[in-house]
Amino acid sequence: MEGSIAYDRKELSQILRAFKGMDDEATKIAQETGYEFSKFVAGEVKKAGYQRTVNSAGVKRLVDGSVISKTSKIGEIRYGFASQRFSGGGTTRKLWPGLEFGSKRFKQFPAYSGRFGRGARGWFIYPTLRKLQPELIQKWENKFAEVIKEWGK
Repeated sequence: MEGSIAYDRKELSQILRAFKGMDDEATKIAQETGYEFSKFVAGEVKKAGYQRTVNSAGVKRLVDGSVISKTSKIGEIRYGFASQRFSGGGTTRKLWPGLEFGSKRFKQFPAYSGRFGRGARGWFIYPTLRKLQPELIQKWENKFAEVIKEWGK
């Protein structure tokens, strides 16, 4: 990904280990920050999903049914659940990949979104995440620096 900022697996595991050593107050701040950022991202994904015209009912149900973790320190959003059923018997759990990445084989999904790096480009979730990534990393690092500054006293 050109021009993007990313952490490798080793750096992420070091960050998660640092979270384990924090006191309750620092953990609470990290959880609130993760939840706040996740709500922001979910709202942006929802906007992008609502702009889709292909299979818009399925996409709207998928983005409306997102679940945001309130206890995650790094921010987590989940999409696609077996409990979100469509009239034909499908669930968002089974259908979200087709709605996000498209298909060359199944006509009920949008056209295949094309390649991006080692995977598919996506139509609304992944492009939104890629667009927001630099801003989110910067905000998260600033907030994390605040937490460490307070916690390190």
